[in-house]
Amino acid sequence: MKAIFFALGSRGDIEPLFSLGESLKKNDWEVIYVFPEQFKEMVKESGDKFYGFTKAFIEVLLASEKSKIITSQKGSGISRIKTLFSLAFKSIRINKEITIKQKEIIDLENPDFVFFNQKCVYPIVWGIKNPNKVIFVHPFPCFLHPVDTHSIIGFSGGGNYGKFLNRLSYNFQSFILSIATYFTTRKLLRKDDAFKTNPFEIRKYVLHKIRSIYTISPSFFQQPNKWGDHVDVIGFAERDKCKEWKPKKLLADFLEKYKEQKIFFITFGSISNPNPEAKTRAILKVLGKHKVPTIINTSWGGLVEVKNNPEHIIYVNDIPYDWIFPKVYGVVHHGGSGTTHSAIKYGCSSLIIPHFIDQFFWSKTIVELKLGPKGHAIQKLSESNFEKSFLDLMNNEVYKKNAENISVEMKHEFDIHKLMSKLKNIS
Repeated sequence: MKAIFFALGSRGDIEPLFSLGESLKKNDWEVIYVFPEQFKEMVKESGDKFYGFTKAFIEVLLASEKSKIITSQKGSGISRIKTLFSLAFKSIRINKEITIKQKEIIDLENPDFVFFNQKCVYPIVWGIKNPNKVIFVHPFPCFLHPVDTHSIIGFSGGGNYGKFLNRLSYNFQSFILSIATYFTTRKLLRKDDAFKTNPFEIRKYVLHKIRSIYTISPSFFQQPNKWGDHVDVIGFAERDKCKEWKPKKLLADFLEKYKEQKIFFITFGSISNPNPEAKTRAILKVLGKHKVPTIINTSWGGLVEVKNNPEHIIYVNDIPYDWIFPKVYGVVHHGGSGTTHSAIKYGCSSLIIPHFIDQFFWSKTIVELKLGPKGHAIQKLSESNFEKSFLDLMNNEVYKKNAENISVEMKHEFDIHKLMSKLKNIS
């Protein structure tokens, strides 16, 4: 079997598709990855075929100063709307190039299956023409298939506004997705006189026919009974990121020195904000005051390395979570789906500092399951409110115990053979 994996976005958007591909490769599938060019070296290490989307997607829509205004919800609502419109106009050209590339690669490779995330829409119309060959991959719930107790996840995470309004939000979301897919792909389909579609047909296909898989733990989210057989919550898929990775001596010595204490790990992953130095200093003041041994991951710039740190603080830039999480007590992070799942999978209590979209959902989930305390959103983060939440994380043993209990279940939830069997039955 040959499968293409299309994904756009930050590291958190890429990893679910990459992890699925690695699992299928171990079962003798040929896998091809199509990610932003920034992830070329990461895929190169796997030895698999790679096609790169333009770097502009991340540089303009995710890493620019304007994008940071959106992720941190900085400024007034009006200013953020203006920024959204500005980014939307810039995204039109980028999306056109990306959509053309999706079609070209599918035509060239002629795959048995195409896996894709919500930022890559050409596989949707290709799937209408090629039934049972497309799999829509969702890294978080409350996006497409309705949940009566929760609205769609918007920029602030959504919430429960009653069954009627919750349902209405999903209707609106699926309508917007269908319209966007139609207008993004219609020029590519004009030459095919035998194939015509419209937004209503696209919406019907996306909601009721396309196979969708949610790469999330059923310990965090139970699949509603009303969802059809074409939708599955399959568990958290995580690839082995540390088989060739070795820590530097400085990090190894740090872990050895503080092995009898509670060590914490802090990261904002690939999410940034307009003032990372101020946020880092607020966090450092708390860690210094309580002399907490902590590893700070600067990653894509959400946190930065500052000078004159105490010896119980160490910085890293890129580190496999499946290597470091088993060695720490708790994790402070932005609340991306992958980081949230990985932290609990390795028995770490969590404090989420949400920035936008699904991160608020995961923050609420962590609190409800008593896996960690409530954290303040990034724009409201201060030394005083961080200290209160962090001390709760550090001292409340219930969080750690619950995380360790759920981790046992999570390690057995994802079954690639079960997924392969379903794909075989529909092909």
